[in-house]
Parts: sequence; structure tokens; C-alpha cells
Amino acid sequence: MDKKQKLLDLIDKAGKGSIEAAEAIALGYYNGDFGEKNYAKAKKWASYAAKHGSEAAAELMGKLQ
Repeated sequence: MDKKQKLLDLIDKAGKGSIEAAEAIALGYYNGDFGEKNYAKAKKWASYAAKHGSEAAAELMGKLQ
């Protein structure tokens, strides 16, 4: 599975309420797993996941401040 397809699958899962998927998207954007690093998108997804109880996303938000 290529990077773009993996991202699309994660976005689909996150759209259906998967906090783990939203967390994975945030980390992927932060680490550059989907191409170039994108801290704005990482922050958007991490914020969403953190609001829904993800401790890893909350930790990532701290790094993005």
C-alpha cells in the first residue's frame, strides 16, 4: 500500500470516529510519513484526537506549540 492510499484509509477511519486513526494521521504528518512534514495538518489531527482522549496526541500537541 502506498503512502497516499494509507493516508486515505486512515482519513476514512477517522471520519468514522476512530481516534487511533486520527492519532496515526497526526503522527504521520509530524514525522513526514506521507511525504513532506506538515505541522499544520499534524496539529489539526492531533487536536482532534487529543480532544477525544488520545494521550499520544496530547503529547504531540505539546511538541507542536
